[in-house]
Amino acid sequence: MKSLLAGRWAGEGFAKFPTIGDTAYTEQLEWIPDEYKDAIFYRQKTWYKNNTEHNGHTVFWDTGFILLKEDKILLNSVQVGGRIETYELVQYTDDTFTFNSLSILNDPKSIRSQRILTVDAENFHYEMNMATHAADFQNHLKADLKRSNF
Repeated sequence: MKSLLAGRWAGEGFAKFPTIGDTAYTEQLEWIPDEYKDAIFYRQKTWYKNNTEHNGHTVFWDTGFILLKEDKILLNSVQVGGRIETYELVQYTDDTFTFNSLSILNDPKSIRSQRILTVDAENFHYEMNMATHAADFQNHLKADLKRSNF
């Protein structure tokens, strides 16, 4: 997992945010494996795209890490605005990792979340699905990234 995710990725994505409407964005994502610990750190930054009012302005930051434990793999995320998430790897097939949320803090609307990462040597695709009290999982954001030297 460390070598598969490692590196810098850049590309475009699309998000459905209830408070600001559908949003196209550009993104940079970096995965940094720790060579001494069973962990992979990451940082992500996204900017508005094709939005005349906010074009080029930051949409959000996300930072976190994956812990590789003997009995489970956990993904931890902290987003700008204070949303804190902990996920557990629930499925892995070939090049796709599916993480389901164990806890979500500081977000009264979301009750469950799911992150799906699909990666190969040159391509990185991810989706984030969210569920609220009123609706089951719905796609919240997705992006297609390529290896980059940003």
